[in-house]
Amino acid sequence: MRETEHFGCGNFSVVGPLKGKPGKFGYLCLFCGSYRCNRCRNPKLKRVRSEISRIASEKKLNKMATLTLDPKSIPRRYRVRTDRYLRDCWRKMRVSLGRKFGESIDYVGILEFQKNGAAHLHLLVGRFIEQKWLSDAWQAVGGGPIVDIRLVDIHRVTAYLSVYLAGDKVKHTLKLLAVRARIFTTSRSIRLWPKKEKRGWWLRRTNLETFFDAAANPTKVRFEPVEDLKPFALELLSYFESPPLQEALGNRNVIKVLKAAIPIWKAGTS
Repeated sequence: MRETEHFGCGNFSVVGPLKGKPGKFGYLCLFCGSYRCNRCRNPKLKRVRSEISRIASEKKLNKMATLTLDPKSIPRRYRVRTDRYLRDCWRKMRVSLGRKFGESIDYVGILEFQKNGAAHLHLLVGRFIEQKWLSDAWQAVGGGPIVDIRLVDIHRVTAYLSVYLAGDKVKHTLKLLAVRARIFTTSRSIRLWPKKEKRGWWLRRTNLETFFDAAANPTKVRFEPVEDLKPFALELLSYFESPPLQEALGNRNVIKVLKAAIPIWKAGTS
């Protein structure tokens, strides 16, 4: 069994028992899910647009504000990394907004870089904020006087976001952004990605094709049309189901693995 030393998108797999399917294991290709990955970026952006649209509808975030930095107000030490200065200004701005409304406001923010390298922030908010007050407050925290806020059709949020969450724009932003810095920011009341349920699955440093070749009769086989294989008219094996494979268990104790799987298999079958 070949073990892959270094992580790469699609090189590893996750394996585990399937809830309510006695005797069945799921075998899933592990994609990196990074915006910097040519394979994962567009599918993830599509999910992000959908999730933000859902949150906007749920929280009634029907105003879009844009906060732009005045180049003259950016201290010299932030000239190369304007996003750091923008985040510092936004931190102070949240305090001003909290004082104005007496509580923290719900928001989803998207960081974007202009072609000249200056960062600005697009925000979906649910509160009415007078443009003059917003401009004065943003200038007071060091951002500058140039702001914009307008009402958006809550049913067309995805269309508005598509302008800022297009692949080319995100690629440009990522070029100027530190590796671990985030494109999105949300209020504490909002979770962009819900917490994943623990399923008792484990990581294998083996690609999915190896397990697929070892399975006698795989079912629920899925392939995905990933970006880097589209020019070759190929799709990537992403998932299948099969009884437990010794290749997938590796050095794990078979008895312990099966005992741990039984409650998961039984769940939802009664």
